[in-house]
Amino acid sequence: MEFAFERQLDYPLFDSHAHYNDSKFDEGRDLIIPALLAGNIKYIVNAGTNLESCAECIALSEKYEQLYAAVGIHPSDVNPDDDIEDVMDKLRILLSHDKVRALGEIGLDYHYDEPSRDVQQKWFIRQLELAREVKMPVVIHDRDAHGDVMDILRDFPEVTGVFHSFSASAEIARQLVNKGWYISFTGVITFKNAARLAEIVPTIPLDRVIIETDCPYLAPVPFRGKLNHSGLMEYTAMRAAELYGISVEEFCRHAFENSKRFYGIQ
Repeated sequence: MEFAFERQLDYPLFDSHAHYNDSKFDEGRDLIIPALLAGNIKYIVNAGTNLESCAECIALSEKYEQLYAAVGIHPSDVNPDDDIEDVMDKLRILLSHDKVRALGEIGLDYHYDEPSRDVQQKWFIRQLELAREVKMPVVIHDRDAHGDVMDILRDFPEVTGVFHSFSASAEIARQLVNKGWYISFTGVITFKNAARLAEIVPTIPLDRVIIETDCPYLAPVPFRGKLNHSGLMEYTAMRAAELYGISVEEFCRHAFENSKRFYGIQ
């Protein structure tokens, strides 16, 4: 497994959304994570997508002090045959772990329409109810479903969180920020075909912007298409700083403190 990069920045970084439990890291996970944490990657949050991966994320958080977890059922991982209340009971237990800092990633994904939209919506609503019950922030996955995600969230004004790998409009971002949400960007903002998204980045107030890898996916340019990891996030930070017209140091300071605040890490 390839894991080589030249570090560009000395500023502390917080990878707010990763998947180091993914099988793509099986060959070198125990080498990569310590190497990253020994550098300028100070914290990583791994997000679960089903009960099995949630347990894996918690296990990683127990192994490394600087790793935390978010647990939830991803819309593409919903099994319509599962007993939703049984799954919620199991999630409720996982959410009580002291290294779990959010419920996610949850939401809607209409890219393939599988499972069906009504099933996805049912599970999304039930997990928002759980978030409201346990008073946890949420990590939202929204792919090609912006209107329905926003319509459902309007029924949960008590629930806030972060839109991970943001891909909606500037107007949706504005509405979310006004309601206390955070907006998170990935390496996609470095892509040449992401001009519209790049225009949205500097419209986000600096106290509401977060960056992430979503690794092993969405590696930034010049590593697009390769295995992504937290060490490459500095390219996303440099591009974001350029879009804001501020120094990389200033952007990294804001993104780092925002991530700590969102996840409740002192």
